[in-house]
Amino acid sequence: MENFRAGKYFVYLRRSQDAEDRQMASLEDQEAEMLEIAKNLNLKCVEIFRESRSAKQPGRPVFNEMLARIHAGEADGIICWKINRLARNPVDGGQISWMLQQGIIQHIQTFGRDYRPTDNVIMMAVELGMANQFVNDLSVDVKRGARNKAERGWYPQSHLPFGYKHNTGYKAGEPEVLPTDDLVLVKKLFKAMLSGEYSVKDIQRLGSRLGIKNKKGKPKCYNFYLNMLTSEFYSGSFYWNGTDGKPLRHKGKHPAIITEADYKRVQLLLGKRGKPTRVNSYDFAFRGPLSCGECGCSITVDYQSQCICTHCKHKFSMKRVKECPKCNTEIEEMAKPTFVEKRYYRCTKKSREIKCTQGAVEEAVLEKMIRDEINKIAIDSDFYNWAKLALKDIHRDEIAEQKMIASRVQKRAQELRSRVDQLVVMRADGEISSDQFRRMTDETERALFDAETEERALNQRTVDWAKTADGYLTFTSRVQQVFNTADNHAKREILQTLGLNLHITNKKLVVTLCKPLLGIQNVFNETSRELGRFEPKKALEKQGLSQQKHTAFETLCAGLDSNQRRLSQRIYSPPPLTAWVPTHSSNVAIRQYANDAV
Repeated sequence: MENFRAGKYFVYLRRSQDAEDRQMASLEDQEAEMLEIAKNLNLKCVEIFRESRSAKQPGRPVFNEMLARIHAGEADGIICWKINRLARNPVDGGQISWMLQQGIIQHIQTFGRDYRPTDNVIMMAVELGMANQFVNDLSVDVKRGARNKAERGWYPQSHLPFGYKHNTGYKAGEPEVLPTDDLVLVKKLFKAMLSGEYSVKDIQRLGSRLGIKNKKGKPKCYNFYLNMLTSEFYSGSFYWNGTDGKPLRHKGKHPAIITEADYKRVQLLLGKRGKPTRVNSYDFAFRGPLSCGECGCSITVDYQSQCICTHCKHKFSMKRVKECPKCNTEIEEMAKPTFVEKRYYRCTKKSREIKCTQGAVEEAVLEKMIRDEINKIAIDSDFYNWAKLALKDIHRDEIAEQKMIASRVQKRAQELRSRVDQLVVMRADGEISSDQFRRMTDETERALFDAETEERALNQRTVDWAKTADGYLTFTSRVQQVFNTADNHAKREILQTLGLNLHITNKKLVVTLCKPLLGIQNVFNETSRELGRFEPKKALEKQGLSQQKHTAFETLCAGLDSNQRRLSQRIYSPPPLTAWVPTHSSNVAIRQYANDAV
């Protein structure tokens, strides 16, 4: 290096936060090297500028400050590690090149060489151009890598939704996205939202009680929960741009916590971007699931708590006053006052397009109408026992087939695990080279990953038909008894289970029964009419199904062809239920059984 003594020098140190500079020396290492060069060349350093920022785009504040001070004459030379520390884009590169040619910068000293105004500008332009091209190539490579990762089923976003993390040290065949302990809390929040009784604001409060906090230890904000509830990632899918730049929907391999049907239901419950509802301190039995049949708005409740004065017989509201407004007698001083409590369900009338004319319905009247709907789907114990045995008989072959497929896949996975062990032994004995071992191991691990994925999917799809159907049949056989003794929360769940289209029109409850329950009702009515009385459970277990009843049940219930399976996927999935009612989303047999019966 030539000993060049200009005037004053600025030392510029930059370490990018992006991937292309991960191998670049740290700021401390750069500083030590640059000061050593300045000492050896007897260069006077007046100030050190440090910056941790990418040079892909113009606009670095520390870099711009340094150039402005050079223009002001505070220095006339720069010391840096390499020329690409100064610029990786044509705008900043042009500034450096022009200031050097004009003599504003008289000398640039790097670790390997120096630059002066009298030098050939071509060499400096080539080096700056190479730095810029490196960034462009890296951008293309990063986008291609992210696109390939998305096509493999893994979300390439650097920040994953709450409850997931990247498996940074994964090997071939291992999952690239892993769940965290927080995913259990997210699942609880989705379950609460699916109940239909929570707004986003309520979910935020629940999340705070569960201990969900940000990095500063404070409760998460409202938008965090809104974004979480609207993220399709939790249902197993995500969007990523394809080669044409348009977003494509990918089926992820990460563990999903809700079904697609549940995700769609959450979006319906959110309405207009999860607008928070007013928190009501009263617990009304049927507030939430019902809507107005005329305008589509939600149903609210007017609660009237009144007192009849024992002195003047005046009836007044007790919500805000503690004495009779007519005779000023306090309620505590009245002798045996009469209290009247009534609840009226009415439309909120918030529609701007339709002027709703619907009136209010008293809770007692509404509850009677709900009982009438429940009576329609109720079945007796003899039909329950008969249908349970019939479902076992019809689906026995399918259950056996599923178990056989699962056993075959499990055997294949075990063979692949043994093959990996054999390859390790062969490599240790020198029977195969390291390249052969790596190639064969990668192929085997990929096949093993596919087999294990298929095995998990089969385990999720394998359904004990009799047990699942027994849950629905138990619901229809016990719903009358449970509703009579249930609290408000259980009554809401029962009402939600009946169907999605629950509304009040002209003071009448309109219920579109969900297809599984409607199917059970139709089968019960048809078989009762055609076959008469059902045998009790002991007779069924002793004698088995008669041929006549077996044929009738097969006719009324579902077949197992592919067309019916496709139809069954479109059947309604209601919210989570209590312990004695299984979730609709897990059932395929009863959906199909109900679909054909309808």
